[in-house]
Amino acid sequence: MKKTLLSLALALLSSLSMSAKDYTDKLVVTVNGTATRQTATICVDENNDGTYNFNLKNFMLKMGKESMGIGNITLNNLKAAKSDKGDVVSTHQNITITKGDDPNVDTWMGPMLGTIPLDLKLLVNNEKLYTLIDIDMHQTLGQTIHVTFGDNYQLPNSGFEDYRTEQITKLDDSYKQITVNVEEPLNWHSFASATGDFVQAANAFSDPHTYSSDVVRSGATGKKSLLLTSASVFGIVANGTITTGRMQAGDYDAANTKNCAFLSTDSTSTDSHGDPFYALMDGTPDSIAVWVKFKQGTPSAEHLYATISAAITDGTYYQDPQDKVYANVVATAKNAQIASNDFAWQHIVVPFKYNDNDLKAKAMLVTISTNADAGQGSATDSLYVDDISLIYNVDKPTVTVNGQAVTLDKEEVSANAVDPANAVVVATTANKGSFAAVSELSNNDTQRKLQLLYCSDDLQTINTYTLVINKGTETGIDVIEGGLQKATKIYDLSGREVKTMRQGNIYIINGKKVLK
Repeated sequence: MKKTLLSLALALLSSLSMSAKDYTDKLVVTVNGTATRQTATICVDENNDGTYNFNLKNFMLKMGKESMGIGNITLNNLKAAKSDKGDVVSTHQNITITKGDDPNVDTWMGPMLGTIPLDLKLLVNNEKLYTLIDIDMHQTLGQTIHVTFGDNYQLPNSGFEDYRTEQITKLDDSYKQITVNVEEPLNWHSFASATGDFVQAANAFSDPHTYSSDVVRSGATGKKSLLLTSASVFGIVANGTITTGRMQAGDYDAANTKNCAFLSTDSTSTDSHGDPFYALMDGTPDSIAVWVKFKQGTPSAEHLYATISAAITDGTYYQDPQDKVYANVVATAKNAQIASNDFAWQHIVVPFKYNDNDLKAKAMLVTISTNADAGQGSATDSLYVDDISLIYNVDKPTVTVNGQAVTLDKEEVSANAVDPANAVVVATTANKGSFAAVSELSNNDTQRKLQLLYCSDDLQTINTYTLVINKGTETGIDVIEGGLQKATKIYDLSGREVKTMRQGNIYIINGKKVLK
């Protein structure tokens, strides 16, 4: 009896949470292409066996000024795969949403929905939690509710659906000061929210540059786009420009680098909506894509093109155009040849070029302008911008077992190892925008099973394989029958030189793997 009770106690203790952490961040809920934002807290518990418990309490569905209480989304004992970026969970389950405990909510819809399908993906580490949730509500609402939490892998308000009002003071035709409301997309900024010694003059003699537009491309899920326009200031063309950072009007000469877009995550300044003048970034995308529709009012033979540029930085100060060589840049992308194309919508995709450094991505500065050259083009240029996105691929997934490549040609692949339990498994991908994660499914003396997840940084793509390592002679490994010459150097699989070899282990001798 004592042994039974002890076993039960140990089992209970092993299921208890080893550590619990609350993550508070922005929760974005997308319904019918319309996104609403709220601040939420998600609790993630790591159990002693490496699994996780997930709890999103008091989940609300907000549509305009109305709110609907959904309830608590709880999933327990979630298997996690390990990676150098954190632990990854990917699961599909049928769940029941339970009643929340917020006293301000009268009715919770979740318990009334019964069992519903839910997809959950998350990346968790000591710094933050990133979560994707798809709730299948086709039987009740006819659609899937998409939820993101802590998303610094895409640019905020990337569909240019949401706007705030900035106010500028300008002169009318009779040179009388008037106040003008300017529409700027949330999390993006133009000269209406700029800083600099010449910002008042720039706005006083110029029409606004940004407008909310109902002109959208075919196939768009949103209902709005951004319209950028140029203007004339004392006969000089003022390009229509938008940025994720902040515009600076620092000089009368349009080509002076004091006129720029800049960011610094140390800045405490905010716009009229309370948002900072920078976009945080956790991912390393392969490319940036955007839909544009461009027209020059008066074609300029030497300055025909609109432009988009992007820079991923470590979060310290950076500006575009640069006034010096900046050493804090992780990667850049630029297209300075966006042609009119008969004023038709076109999809522009620009690859990132990564610098050879160990900097961690923390922020992204994106700048879009009606002309690639400062102060050029015409005063009646128009550039529609919609659906900007960061693209993360999963290129060339590979896995090796004790240095020997395994072909990933089906969902379950196999390899042999003399000692499966201690075989060295290395899973990799070939591009910046993805990573590999590995979880242990089972392990014994004769066979070991692993799950391999090849993930895009934003977790939108996860390719899954099962690797089975069976006990046996390894391909490409020679067996040592006799002694070795004294001058031969011997290395283990970690590349460390060893003086003696142990029976049953694998070593590298003269560039070849050998079994003692």
